Amino acid sequence: MSSPHRPAESPSIGSSTPLKVFFVGDNRTAVNWGRAASIALETLLAASFRVVGRVTGDQFILRFAAAGYIRTLLPSKYYGLFRHILSNRHKWRILDRYIRFEELLGARDFIREDPVETVDILIAEKYRHPALADIHKQASAADIVVLDGDGDIIFTSPPRRETLFLLAMIELGLRLGKRVFLVNSMISDCPLTGRNCKTLDAARGLLVKCSAVALRDPVSFEYVRKEMRDVNCSYIPDSLFTWFPVFQGASAKPPANGDFLIPFPEAAEYWGKLDFTKPYICIGGGALSASDPANSIRCYGLLVDAIKELGLPVYLTENDTPDSFLRVVAKAKGLGLIPATAPILMCGAVLANARIFISGRYHPSILASLGGTPCIFLGSHAHKMSSLSRVLECQGGGHFEAFPDESAVLAIVSTAKNYLSQAGSLRAKIRNVSRMRCDEASQLPDYILKNLSAANRV
Repeated sequence: MSSPHRPAESPSIGSSTPLKVFFVGDNRTAVNWGRAASIALETLLAASFRVVGRVTGDQFILRFAAAGYIRTLLPSKYYGLFRHILSNRHKWRILDRYIRFEELLGARDFIREDPVETVDILIAEKYRHPALADIHKQASAADIVVLDGDGDIIFTSPPRRETLFLLAMIELGLRLGKRVFLVNSMISDCPLTGRNCKTLDAARGLLVKCSAVALRDPVSFEYVRKEMRDVNCSYIPDSLFTWFPVFQGASAKPPANGDFLIPFPEAAEYWGKLDFTKPYICIGGGALSASDPANSIRCYGLLVDAIKELGLPVYLTENDTPDSFLRVVAKAKGLGLIPATAPILMCGAVLANARIFISGRYHPSILASLGGTPCIFLGSHAHKMSSLSRVLECQGGGHFEAFPDESAVLAIVSTAKNYLSQAGSLRAKIRNVSRMRCDEASQLPDYILKNLSAANRV
């Protein structure tokens, strides 16, 4: 079992030496366009602190993690091979049998439902697994632990590994006597499986011991205030809003010839289909729509055909690798597509200069709003998109199901016509709201420092 959480003596707040931060949840290694938010968050942190260690988002996902299964027959130095077998176990029966044999002999994921058990395992196994030792070493060397909660804390059944990983890192930081901050976070029950009370209880017990929690949307803030009343929390918009200045002015436009943003490997079907000299509309995917590609291909086909009737070019944006179903739609409809692997600033420029963006993706919608692009939100997991509409102060009519049927498509087209008719005035309003969210998000370092100072006075 864990020892009591005794915070170490807090570092000096007013000293000239920046406090050292262990940054958990750096998602810039992911293809997901949400990587922009991690870059923005670290930029914010670097202005007031020194980032001395990090856990990337890869570690949250078992098939990518350098730290995952423990007690395998294969020595830890061959974990890369084990991970390859694990990620392909469902493709080949022999690989699945091998993993089952390993599990029969005691191999298992070190992440458990109980964060205390997870950290007990991490400490016990760090001598055999360099990746676990690295996490422990980096956390030990830092003054404070800052976790980017992103959209990963959803109390699903069974629990998400991402949620359990974040809770374990909070437990680790507290056990090492560090001040812990959860920021940029959404927190929610799962609308599909209902509330996982065990995971909620674990989160409640850990978040109350954090120095502060910053929720990225008002719905999450309201949830925490109701379900975790003793948690020190505030609503601070997503750090990505601090990129507002990046997408202002003529220099923040995509290249006239869209071929210049095609990434390696430059697939033949991408060439010659993106012209950014004329007004255009973008349509992106979503986490929920990506979960059912066949249904999404049908629904997005209907949506594309209807939106094209507005008379503007339609370009598809693959905002994450699961949005690959859009490649099928793009090929069938002869549309230009911005691949998920395109440079992130260029991705942002494309969305920020579109006439309309239709999507179920959270951070791409923020990128669009930074340039004043009106967003039509499609459904996603939990309250991501509906809460973002509140953050952006959207006035109804712009939120639809992840799989729009014919009637929903007609309503989306009607909404799009309304947005196009407002043109410059609507874009100016959205930019003004984004500017305000930028100012609010920029206060995050001060929020951390203020709560550190408050903790020192106790």
